Amino acid sequence: MHVDVITSAEGIESLREAWQQLSRRALRASPFNSWEWQSLWWKHYGAGHPLRILAARDGERTIGILPLYVQPRRVLGAIRVRMLRNVGTGGDTSPDDLDPLVDPDYATEAPRALANAALGLNDWDLVRISDMGDSPDFLAALAQAASGRALHQQCSPAARISYIALPATWDEYLTSLGGDRRYTIRKTRRNFEALPGARFYVWEDRERLDEAVDRLVHLHRARWQNRGEAHAFSTEQYVAFHREVMHAFHERNWLRLHCMELDGQIIAMYYCYRHRDAVYYFQGGFDPSFSNLRPGLVLMGYAIEHAIGEGATVFDMLRGEYEYKTQWAKSARQTMQFEAHRNTLGGLAHRLRTEHLPALKRGLAARFGARQAMTSH
Repeated sequence: MHVDVITSAEGIESLREAWQQLSRRALRASPFNSWEWQSLWWKHYGAGHPLRILAARDGERTIGILPLYVQPRRVLGAIRVRMLRNVGTGGDTSPDDLDPLVDPDYATEAPRALANAALGLNDWDLVRISDMGDSPDFLAALAQAASGRALHQQCSPAARISYIALPATWDEYLTSLGGDRRYTIRKTRRNFEALPGARFYVWEDRERLDEAVDRLVHLHRARWQNRGEAHAFSTEQYVAFHREVMHAFHERNWLRLHCMELDGQIIAMYYCYRHRDAVYYFQGGFDPSFSNLRPGLVLMGYAIEHAIGEGATVFDMLRGEYEYKTQWAKSARQTMQFEAHRNTLGGLAHRLRTEHLPALKRGLAARFGARQAMTSH
């Protein structure tokens, strides 16, 4: 067994077949650790950064893949810190479930090989491997590898994610909700469906997919700009990346663009992925001029019902703790993050900035507050 380090975009392309085969076999695979997402993220966001994709192999067989890169940062004004982190993080994207891909026949050996290879790289001060959904073997291997190198380490929660464990039928799901919620979902849908030209559908036209992408971007921006808030599709880089992701995922039958239409005009869209037995809700948007129809609520109901109808067992809301998510999803899961620091200038400076200085400020604030309380008496 050995671990190869891939350092170029050409290397990513050469891994395509092995990566896709491993993704089909791995116990913990998601849209976000797929070859499509990772290679396109690198194309749009990776320029100028050292690539470090780790491919564990037993002979010619690829048994584990962990995509990493080195991102330079500045702390305390001028000190350079080299952060080794997941491909897919560090830009204006926020994917979840970035677990390493591991061949189930090597469930112990592959995580150990990847962990040792990652911490054995020599061009980092801080390693941050984040947003892992369910990789206890890999987290244990990272902790063991860090301990063996006497590295300061920390494992902590990354994000809380709401999800629905889908039942067999839409009616069964509605029954699981409260009576008021169930009434609201049914009433708002009836109000929409009573309008001329009202329909729900999932976009399938490959030739006109760019039109759908453009409409999604327009609706998303309209929704959030109307509220004066920052939004996801705010940069051309983000739009170009997701445009290519949607085309690639459409080819794999992973893309689900849920559409609400009135008189031939799409008034709301939800951008989702179908991968294995789960549907992931990623982004959405609607025309604010139709807000009286509550299109977000109506379309989410359609999307969940569609997921049930095509046999999915999970509807995953992904990161972001919003009230509307917990109104639909009563279950939650936790992603995890692992960090380790070297005793380099950059590593020590990062620890000082993120651990010691905040602790010092908290201690001073507590002491000042206690002194004020004493003087007030």
